[in-house]
Amino acid sequence: MSGGSGTRLWPLSRLRMPKQYLPLVGGRSLFECTVDRHTHLCSSHIVVTNATQFALAKRQMGMADATFILESVGRNTAPAIGMACRLLPKESVVLVTPSDHLIRDVQAYHQASLKAAEFAKQGYLVTFGVEPEYPETGFGYIQAEGSVVVAFKEKPDTSTAASYIEQGGYYWNAGIFCFQAGVYLQELERLAPNLYHAIMESSSLGGSPDPNQCYSPGLEEMMAMTDISIDYAVLEHSDKVRVVPCRMGWSDLGSFDALDTEFPKDDHGNTISNSECLALESHNNLLLNFGSQRVVIQGLDNVLVVNTEDSIYLGRKGQSQGLRDVVKVLQKENSPLLQSHRELMTTYGSLRLIDHQESTMILELTVDEIPQEGWALNAHDLMNHPLIAHAWQKIRPEDTIRCFPLDSEEPVGTSKAVSLNQWSFTHSKACKILTILQRSL
Repeated sequence: MSGGSGTRLWPLSRLRMPKQYLPLVGGRSLFECTVDRHTHLCSSHIVVTNATQFALAKRQMGMADATFILESVGRNTAPAIGMACRLLPKESVVLVTPSDHLIRDVQAYHQASLKAAEFAKQGYLVTFGVEPEYPETGFGYIQAEGSVVVAFKEKPDTSTAASYIEQGGYYWNAGIFCFQAGVYLQELERLAPNLYHAIMESSSLGGSPDPNQCYSPGLEEMMAMTDISIDYAVLEHSDKVRVVPCRMGWSDLGSFDALDTEFPKDDHGNTISNSECLALESHNNLLLNFGSQRVVIQGLDNVLVVNTEDSIYLGRKGQSQGLRDVVKVLQKENSPLLQSHRELMTTYGSLRLIDHQESTMILELTVDEIPQEGWALNAHDLMNHPLIAHAWQKIRPEDTIRCFPLDSEEPVGTSKAVSLNQWSFTHSKACKILTILQRSL
């Protein structure tokens, strides 16, 4: 499962670049680590993701084969899992995992997965219960007696979480599941019949995938599916649920405070992401710099600084959950900063907004994926960049474009201004192109 809106780690994470695709830990993305973790454990992959994130998922799958389900709108985990199970033989053992979680002990994870698969072959729905390391209030809990799940608990307050740790038999709900595809669909039909029938009646999931190995349920089909999690729809009501307790170095990296624990610290307790950060006479700060400027702080303690090319976030360590209030304000403003960074990854390469004024935009177009059937680009593809679309809203008849090659002598069209509305571009080789869009005021 690889959707999400990318808001809990804003401004690093955006809708078109959520946290699972960012090189947050060890120079690799959580998505790439998830693929590696399952390469020798599973025989095939199904990636359920937002349609706008397909280019990211496709690129980061690397050489691994995958089938993709591209959601036109997110409807939570129960529909996502149901759609994947519909594509599989009923006896298939399915391991369901988010792609944005960190698992440090892969061997322990594999052992838990194999144990879960044995339960699944016996007809059970299995959930992974992470043995709690401290009374965390940001996770749901699973109450169990042995392997039998007694109850699912909502995120508790501090005293309740502490009582869970003291009593024992409570586990963090990691959102990782294992079962046979047919068993899940059978329970979905029994416990959430409307959702089950919406999934089974989706014509987009019938037949074969497109040439990119994608199934693309339309908006009407997706909206017919109940927006509900697997916990609420099935697991809390089924008598077939079992838990596999495990200790595998798991974290959902759901906040900057959680991310802080994954970085080394200097002698003053500062977490510093790279050499472009400098902390003087400062203690216990988190400095993450993904921009081109150097970030320097002096005489500050317990501060969170996140720098990107277009946004800077300053806050207090220990209070990063308050980012949700920042996101609400940006949502009311319809800010494109929630949507994308300046550089947008695409199916053909990337599109980077270098600069824009009221009448002029300067873009860098990178082409490095040339399909065998050929490749073409037009104005609609440029306007797919959220920052470009927000700035210009729509293309006018008088808008023009000019193109200049940056890394080759081969022509890339014309350096003369041509109508953007009628412009299209084809190319057979990898290249970088500087494009200038202009409009009359």
